[in-house]
Amino acid sequence: LCGAVIASPWIFYQIWNFVAAGLYPHEKHYVHVFLPFSLGLFLAGCSLAFFFVFEPVLTFLLGFNKSMNIDPDPRINEWLSFVLILPLGFGISFQLPLVMLLVERLGIVTISTYLEKWRIAVLGIFVLSMIVTPADPISMLLLAIPLTVLFILGIALCKWMPKRKSPYGEGYDP
Repeated sequence: LCGAVIASPWIFYQIWNFVAAGLYPHEKHYVHVFLPFSLGLFLAGCSLAFFFVFEPVLTFLLGFNKSMNIDPDPRINEWLSFVLILPLGFGISFQLPLVMLLVERLGIVTISTYLEKWRIAVLGIFVLSMIVTPADPISMLLLAIPLTVLFILGIALCKWMPKRKSPYGEGYDP
């Protein structure tokens, strides 16, 4: 694991060199524009998990053991999976505004659809939060509430960054 973390810049550089060879210049521009935002959202999600979610979740989960006078005995693989999966789930989930913008730009979903179906989206956010986090309501809420705010910010982002008209006409697809 430590080796993967240390080698990750080189790995990402190699992946980028492979992918960039097949991209048009305007596509590379999108990567250069959106990658910092994506990285910032990922780090914000991981930071939220580390600094605000771990303590209440562990207090809640270990509280069951105290009420039954049982000493907790977590195994190292369980602890590592908890410590790695929770921030990873938060970081990936925080990509929601950029995914919403991408789906809107591709023409799959419109802004009006986001506004009409917001109740279903919030329900989906809560279901996703139940799947990604451990089996306790506190961590679910600590992920679902920021994701709901990010959903609203995603709608604002789609409105704020409208589609640009192609200089080549409607049917042009580079």
